[in-house]
Amino acid sequence: MKETKIILFGPSLHTGGGTERVLVNLANALSEKGYDTVILTNIIGNNELYKLNRSVKVARYWFGNLRSNNPRNIFLRAVNKVVGGILLQFFVSKFAGNRKHHIISFSASITNDSFKTKLRDNLIAFEHFPYWYYDKYKKAQREIRENYPKLKKVIVLTEYERETYEKLGCNVIKIPNTYPFFPETPASLSSKKVLSVGHMNKAKRRDLLINAWNYVHKKHPDWELIIVGEGPLKESCVKQINELGLQQSISIVEPTRQIEEYYLNSSIFVLSSEFESFSLVILEAKIAGVPCVSFDIICGPGELINEGVDGFLVPFPDTKYMSEKICTLIEDSDLLKKMGTSGRNDAIRRFNPEKIYADWDIFLSSL
Repeated sequence: MKETKIILFGPSLHTGGGTERVLVNLANALSEKGYDTVILTNIIGNNELYKLNRSVKVARYWFGNLRSNNPRNIFLRAVNKVVGGILLQFFVSKFAGNRKHHIISFSASITNDSFKTKLRDNLIAFEHFPYWYYDKYKKAQREIRENYPKLKKVIVLTEYERETYEKLGCNVIKIPNTYPFFPETPASLSSKKVLSVGHMNKAKRRDLLINAWNYVHKKHPDWELIIVGEGPLKESCVKQINELGLQQSISIVEPTRQIEEYYLNSSIFVLSSEFESFSLVILEAKIAGVPCVSFDIICGPGELINEGVDGFLVPFPDTKYMSEKICTLIEDSDLLKKMGTSGRNDAIRRFNPEKIYADWDIFLSSL
């Protein structure tokens, strides 16, 4: 066992998010490399979606859980303002003990809360949201500008974000995600299924995806769209599907540990997000050999998809153009297979786990 203890602190676990998958895979990889690894989190879902090594400990921060479940509670806000830092520091410190440790935070809110305590001396930010996302949250953005340049390190997933945080004066390193599974045999691309995976929230813009599918369905009524995800906007998506008469053409499936099978049983992957930091689901589709169609947003998809080689990038929020690119792949099986092979080869070359986790080991050893 290595000297250094690694504490990974994320907002949630087992609720179906891509960041959670990254959290679990990183914890498993570091544990296998000999680090004593702990996951701390505010919210733990009811179903164990991601498999953790037995050596990885998990603990829920009870006060963080209360705050997350009651974000507008005035009493909890008051308690947090007065003693929140003390509670947070006590909770994290009991897992660190007297050993050398690093706290890797998976969200800006956790990073900024921790920075206000003595925890800041061992704190590393691991950003999973693009910086411009915080334009909507001025307090959080101000704290990022003030606090992050004082951290020992800020980890980002893309080149765009590396340049952004360097301009803020941060000590930045880019370590992208790796694929969480590796199918020995890629998707056959013979099914008439299009897949989309991720939360049903504002960022993922399922409304745009459903509108795009409405065009596709009129041209190819024998094809099916499968959305794997759960979230606050699921009900409105179901309503939109019903209003467009697409009930027989679109299926919404709950998050599952068998997500690999959905990729392998699909022929096209679509991402309709308004913002992403990296987009793990695109990488998952590529390693399964499935061509991708995505909106070309500020960062993320543009660094994963090679336009016209293993997928298509579409101007946001042009749903008609997105539907045309989906139809292009449906109607050209040779192009579909060529893009699928290119995407898988590119994913193996740039994002294989051995390379990515070796980078993590080098980084942690250098601190």
